[in-house]
Amino acid sequence: MIFTCLLTVEVNLKMMRDTDPISWENERGDNVPIQTLEESIRKKWNALPALSDEPCIYRVPEILRRVSESAYSPQLVSIGPFNRGNGSLVKMDVHKLRYLKTFLDHRCHGISLRFCLDGLRELEASARQCYAELISLNSDQFVEMMLLDGVFIIMFLLKFYSPERRDKDPIINTMWMICALQHDMILLENQLPFFVLEYLFRLMSVSNQYSNIFDLIIDFLKDLVKENTTLGTNIDRFKVKHILDLLRSCCIPSSFQHPSNNEPYSRHSVTEIHDVGVKFKAGVSGSSCLLDVKFSNGVLEIQPLPIQDRTESFFRNLIALEQCHYPRSAYVTGYALFMDYLINTPKDAGLLIDHEIIKNYLGSHEDVSALINNLSKHVVLDNTSSYFPRYYQELNEYCKGRRHKWSTSLRRTYYGSPITIISSIAAILLLCLTIIQTICSIISVKKS
Repeated sequence: MIFTCLLTVEVNLKMMRDTDPISWENERGDNVPIQTLEESIRKKWNALPALSDEPCIYRVPEILRRVSESAYSPQLVSIGPFNRGNGSLVKMDVHKLRYLKTFLDHRCHGISLRFCLDGLRELEASARQCYAELISLNSDQFVEMMLLDGVFIIMFLLKFYSPERRDKDPIINTMWMICALQHDMILLENQLPFFVLEYLFRLMSVSNQYSNIFDLIIDFLKDLVKENTTLGTNIDRFKVKHILDLLRSCCIPSSFQHPSNNEPYSRHSVTEIHDVGVKFKAGVSGSSCLLDVKFSNGVLEIQPLPIQDRTESFFRNLIALEQCHYPRSAYVTGYALFMDYLINTPKDAGLLIDHEIIKNYLGSHEDVSALINNLSKHVVLDNTSSYFPRYYQELNEYCKGRRHKWSTSLRRTYYGSPITIISSIAAILLLCLTIIQTICSIISVKKS
């Protein structure tokens, strides 16, 4: 019996040593393993890369990427370090080299390849700080990447708007490549710092209507933001961080009207607010901003929204940028949520299409409804700081009023069709004639 107890104690002690050797050694007074662990942790501390002071280019959060992988992935070309070396995109490297040769052939006098590299070397430290994670490229690789990718964007845009520069360019003369490049240029993970593009553009001797890279990019991408309008007039160009950030600046109004309290978004669908008598108008008077919404005197004004193949990628990357960089001013995210509340069914989408608020280039009403409803999936928004004008609150109050419900219900029940209207008019006329006949009869009796 004693032997069995001793054996059990020995087995338990052995298990303790095996499962927690550090604690066991520490109990014996031997601190060597703890010191070793401490040194190991301190080495890891010393190896930690320094955090960027001003990051503005991020990896898309995985929870967002899982909803739509293709919306965040380049189709044709890699820009910046995140997608560099991607097997399906390296075929464009030869075109980047050709564009660089053309760039230098059209340079100002005295500007050489060496001069470009020296200038970009001075910008390297600032450019690395723009990326939210440590870039593993060495200095030569990073500078080469900035040169090739930046020149590629500039030369493509110049060729696109200058027929005399096109020659036999296979990219410019292939429509699907132009559309793919427009998609790739607005991806969050496919960005170069804007000051790199500005530096390279200033080296060019440009003889067309574009005097800066700012206007050139806006003109190429403006149909994604709003059709047939002039953009970029009120944007502080010194604050633009990259091409996607420039697009966001084109979307948001110059001034905002925040609510006086923290009420949530209006969760009434288009059909519901239509049933209480709200009217819809395409376009907001006095505004050219995509995100502007106005509600006044029972009329909801919304800027026309073109829905096309690139719309999903456009909104998703703007939302991803706001989730990472603009959590306190997530205006595009707030707009996407508001549209999601408005459109719950294909019927809701159809009503906005009928009123020309949505310009549907995508397909059926079901496709439009599905696209809008998925944009805000897994998105976080702080209502106290989002783009939430007082018009949304006024819309809530309007929908709560019973008078509007009664008057609208009466109008649609009894005056919803031409036959009903004609019948009502006939009944009113008959009633009037009956009253007149009664009055005449009373007068006749009195005279008698």
